[in-house]
Amino acid sequence: MKQSLILALSILLVASCTETKNYELAYRISEQDLIPEGITYSEKNKCFYVSSILKTKIIQIDSKTGKFGDFIPSTLYNRRFVGMMIDNKRHHLWACGNFRLDSTILSSVFKFNTETRELIKEYHFPDTSTQMANDVVIDNDGNAYFTDSNNQHIYKVNKKTDSIELFFESEEIKHPNGISISPDNRYLYIASFTTGVRVLDIETKNILNGVNEFASRGLDGMKFYDNSVIGIQNYFEDLHEIKIVRFHFDETLTKITGSEVIDQDNPYFDIPTTHVIIGDELYCLATSSLNNVIWDKYEIEDPSKLNDVKILKYKL
Repeated sequence: MKQSLILALSILLVASCTETKNYELAYRISEQDLIPEGITYSEKNKCFYVSSILKTKIIQIDSKTGKFGDFIPSTLYNRRFVGMMIDNKRHHLWACGNFRLDSTILSSVFKFNTETRELIKEYHFPDTSTQMANDVVIDNDGNAYFTDSNNQHIYKVNKKTDSIELFFESEEIKHPNGISISPDNRYLYIASFTTGVRVLDIETKNILNGVNEFASRGLDGMKFYDNSVIGIQNYFEDLHEIKIVRFHFDETLTKITGSEVIDQDNPYFDIPTTHVIIGDELYCLATSSLNNVIWDKYEIEDPSKLNDVKILKYKL
């Protein structure tokens, strides 16, 4: 009787675990010291692109075979690449890149041709203050908006003038990280580390929602999806608190009405950073090993603790 009860409980536990597992391991990158940060996807090339914050390069992954190689090698641009986005209409890869030289931070936004891998243009900041380009989003017209996480700035690369300009500055978006845009191009969604997800009216440049609604602060790699934004909260000292979380909006797309956790405390999580959404599937860069880097030297602290980079797939 006792053995039967134990067996029944075991089956129940296995069934419960199976039901709650909402992901699968999609890709594995064996370059363990890559220390990746950003991920994006080309619909035409059927390839993922992953940026390396340590090795100053961008790799390309064939989505069918999983084979990977350098898209932009480490020797070309001397930038630690972070947030990226593919402009699928124009076949451009936009990438934010930074590099510390002594006490100076060099920060740029790059536009690459995904077919030829050629650099189309590198955009530099229009002033001399210390910036850090972190994440980027492209509107329907081809304008690029990107965050400056060292300050409270949103910059814009204007499609018509092909130049960079300060688009928005406010303490209400201090230390912005992830950025996304509504499908109708009316609103920017800005993930401030201090004030949470803020909704900016692009035309009026007014912030339309409150501070830290539904505990939305500290969101990385934010993407708009089906009347919501999805991002990764990875700033917790307790690593078990790191999660992929979705914030739902009201019918105006300007107020957060609720949140839900997509995944938390996943065994593959090693400081997950960003994600990309393809149709109804989310691909998360789950293993970055960011905590295994001595950042003032840009060296791996303990190579024995490195693991393969893992990309997880979720059905939304």
